[in-house]
Amino acid sequence: MSPREKFLIISPSWIGDLIISQSLLKYLKQEYIDCHIDIIVRPDLVDLAKMMPEVSNIYPLDIKHKSLGLSKRYRLANRIKINSYSSSIILPSSFKSAIIPWLINIPIRIGYKKELRSFLLTKKYSLVKHKDNMSNRYLKLADSSYTDSIRPSLTIEANILDIVRKKYQVSNSKKNIVLCPEAEYGKAKRWPTEKWIDLAKRFKERNHNVYLLGKNKSLEEEYEDILNLDSIVSLLGKTSLVEATYFLSSADLAITNDSGLMHIAASVETNLISIFGSSSPFYTPPLIKNEFGEVIYKGLECSPCFKRECPLHHLDCLNDISSKEIFEKSIKYLR
Repeated sequence: MSPREKFLIISPSWIGDLIISQSLLKYLKQEYIDCHIDIIVRPDLVDLAKMMPEVSNIYPLDIKHKSLGLSKRYRLANRIKINSYSSSIILPSSFKSAIIPWLINIPIRIGYKKELRSFLLTKKYSLVKHKDNMSNRYLKLADSSYTDSIRPSLTIEANILDIVRKKYQVSNSKKNIVLCPEAEYGKAKRWPTEKWIDLAKRFKERNHNVYLLGKNKSLEEEYEDILNLDSIVSLLGKTSLVEATYFLSSADLAITNDSGLMHIAASVETNLISIFGSSSPFYTPPLIKNEFGEVIYKGLECSPCFKRECPLHHLDCLNDISSKEIFEKSIKYLR
């Protein structure tokens, strides 16, 4: 590969995975100084991708889950083939994600051997799921591995940050705590509601501002008992993804499940406490400097199971984590 590589990256579909993949983009920019990087990404993640300075052009591709979307892929392939890419790295493991680089006939097409798609690739790697962490899974496709020098870091613009802080009336006189109770994958990744409520009350007693952040406005019903209290505010379903990113960047502390917002908080160097249950902090850890946060994970015999619902029906991996424990862990980040 020459230093003037033109890369087409097929991006993952989950928020957290997209954030993690920025390490690969950073590595490519370090290794090939003059390289050009374009990415194909889900439309709802375009604005997030725009906060990655390594990316030149972003091409949204809107195809429903389990749909091949061949006509849409063909049209996009025809549109971008004039860019004469020299290499493509396909991060998802699905068959359909490798179609566009093959249609364009990009000379080097790199990905994992999954879903009988080997004939679409020119450089193939074997994948053992959960054997390595996600950042190294992506970087392996560039024959590299993760170092802190390529830690994900979204660009935060001061003028936009000021607008977001004013819009949501972020206090400058109190500590601002952001609680992120969602995890899109399933209930086995969500710390129980009653524990979030107790934790919010503990912060309120310390005269801190508490914000609930996420995309699901219907969750407000579960927290209605505390949303009438001063200093506890729901932003559930009220921010865009970019606004949520900027809001997290201005927080004194974020506490999250293993979720997309966890990875976003890590990428903007917010103090972060991450709660892991059915998933593994060794597989999808928040890529954050040690002084900025920590992971709470009990490592029970039954975990990680990587299930959406607890197969043993007790959810001890999360129930064994108390709100008192999280609160006491948080104190050092708020001094």
